[in-house]
Amino acid sequence: MISNECVRTVSEYRRAGLSLVEVVISIIIVAVMLTAALNTVGAARVGLAQVSRQAVGDLLAQELLAEILQQSYQDPDEPFVFGVEATESANNRSSFDDIDDYNGWSASPPQDRNGNVLTDFAGWRREVAVDYVDPANLLRAISADRGIKRITVTVSFNGKTVRRLITIRTRAYPEVGSGG
Repeated sequence: MISNECVRTVSEYRRAGLSLVEVVISIIIVAVMLTAALNTVGAARVGLAQVSRQAVGDLLAQELLAEILQQSYQDPDEPFVFGVEATESANNRSSFDDIDDYNGWSASPPQDRNGNVLTDFAGWRREVAVDYVDPANLLRAISADRGIKRITVTVSFNGKTVRRLITIRTRAYPEVGSGG
């Protein structure tokens, strides 16, 4: 004989387990949460890549700007020529001897001063613009030398500007000897 405690009806079994609707809702909730988590991880990776590119772009721009700022304000041999002089090569920065020689220079991938390609920089480009500027308004380029040049170094990756550094360089006038 079977006791009443061991016998369950079909309706009692249905109440004790999960229904198909509950299982489907659980799967949908898990899928939405998984999608949100993957989107968050993806956004973090994109952000990390952008920060990395900005750091590399900053270093490339600073290195080139430091090189430019080591040069004379104007050519010691031909002081009235703006840009690359006839004795210099536009493809090899090692012959540049003044700031405005860099005007219009660009390279992709970036190169060192001797024209050697820097490895592991595919997709990167460095460009330089040098302008005479108005002493009263450093944002306004002018055609004549009034003693101030603006140097702009732009670094881009795959056609998008990553870093732009702008600095001002003035002509240094020789000090007048002190009399006494």
